[in-house]
Amino acid sequence: MNRLDEKGFVFLNSLLELSILMIFLPIIVLFFGFMVSFSKETHAKHTEWQLFSVELQSYLAGSESIEIINNGGGIRTIQQSVEFDIELYDHSVRKQKFKQGHEIMLTGIKNCRFGMNGPKFTVHAEFSNGAIEEAEYVVTPP
Repeated sequence: MNRLDEKGFVFLNSLLELSILMIFLPIIVLFFGFMVSFSKETHAKHTEWQLFSVELQSYLAGSESIEIINNGGGIRTIQQSVEFDIELYDHSVRKQKFKQGHEIMLTGIKNCRFGMNGPKFTVHAEFSNGAIEEAEYVVTPP
């Protein structure tokens, strides 16, 4: 019976597997880092905040006037003689047209502050889960 001499085969095989692992390990770490950041971007509250920011921007852009109401708890905008109030109510931010009914724009809010400093308009929201979001807009008069 002819047997091959296998001395050193296990050691060389282990070195090859270790070198392959060392090559792929940084790629695996980058992949998981990407997945964590992707997970944060697709989190429901973050997405809801982005949608709220875009909708709020459309109300600010077409406004004839903007005023802070409720000591910074909301804003009142007037667009083509239509009055909109966007304000913190209970645990959500709602929009009212002529102070009638309401449409929920953002949910799960612990605190929300609106502020205006010259042409700069800011919104600072703290969610019930502890996340904090902030948006800043530049408002130009019509």
